Amino acid sequence: IVLDREVEYKLGKEILQFYTNTDSLSWDVMPQYLDLITDIGFAIGQAKSRKHFVDHHTCPVFSYLFTYWSPRAMSAFTLPLGTPEKAAQFLGSGASHGDELGCLFKSNMPEMPYIPPTEDDWIFMKKMLKAWTAFAKSGNPNCKDLGVSWEPNDGYLEMGPVWKFHNGVSFAQRIAFWEKMYGKYS
Repeated sequence: IVLDREVEYKLGKEILQFYTNTDSLSWDVMPQYLDLITDIGFAIGQAKSRKHFVDHHTCPVFSYLFTYWSPRAMSAFTLPLGTPEKAAQFLGSGASHGDELGCLFKSNMPEMPYIPPTEDDWIFMKKMLKAWTAFAKSGNPNCKDLGVSWEPNDGYLEMGPVWKFHNGVSFAQRIAFWEKMYGKYS
């Protein structure tokens, strides 16, 4: 989208209002700003890619939203590196991009000291590893002990303390907002 300055300013205000219900950024609205960054960096592209694959390919598409957080999460170590004085505001507020990798692999990052998994972490990690292994073997992540049916194409699996299948796309309201913006400003 190519916009003139006035339209660009108007769009920026619309985006800021949608995410923060304010007309300026501050630390008070940082969690909502992180939703915006999530959408720009990941969610919009994931939703568009998923729609393309579902509409134009025959293979099943399995989508997930990782929401499990533990003190072992990569974000528990990386957030304090960038904003040590504000990190407590975000720690434990939700999973970040890449946090699921700590459930599959041991990190070799020097900033991440080893923290032994809790019993809940072990249960979660075993379930996740079974799903990943089943998918690698068969192209289908459904397996014994998953506790939920992970359906392709029409929804996504929320991987949190409880695994739950949802119809539609993750962050549906926010994705709908961006579809509206694309239509309005394209």
